Amino acid sequence: MKMKTFMLSLVLVVIASLLTAALVVAGTRYFKSSSDTEEKPAFSLFKKKEKEVQVSYVEQKNLLITLKGNASKERYLMLDLAFVTNNDDETMRTEHSMPRIKFVVVEMFSGMEYSAARAMSVEEMRMQMMTRFEGAFGPKLPFQDVMIAKMVFQ
Repeated sequence: MKMKTFMLSLVLVVIASLLTAALVVAGTRYFKSSSDTEEKPAFSLFKKKEKEVQVSYVEQKNLLITLKGNASKERYLMLDLAFVTNNDDETMRTEHSMPRIKFVVVEMFSGMEYSAARAMSVEEMRMQMMTRFEGAFGPKLPFQDVMIAKMVFQ
């Protein structure tokens, strides 16, 4: 009887060790990642899935605005603007709102003296434009931000 018990115990130990080895190999393959910075698949199940933000730009090139100059001399400002959007709906709304956007920019600069416009930094100009856009569109602003890509004074 002792021999039967010993053999049964030996068989159970061998089966348990084979099962443990198989689980170690499977676990190593499952948790192994190609780089250390990459998140492991098992732990990604518990993370909140974040939707990747799609950033695109709607450009308005060569927007020419007349500024008030000295005496009879007219001055001009040419702007290239890029409007930052986060999805296709915002891109479409920005493109459809372009006449109103142009109006707001022209209205902002048309009464401005050349020297005042020239003295403004790019960031001041961008902030003033965003304030005007938020006033014109309210909470339904069709884009997230505006960037001044080119600014030429003449």
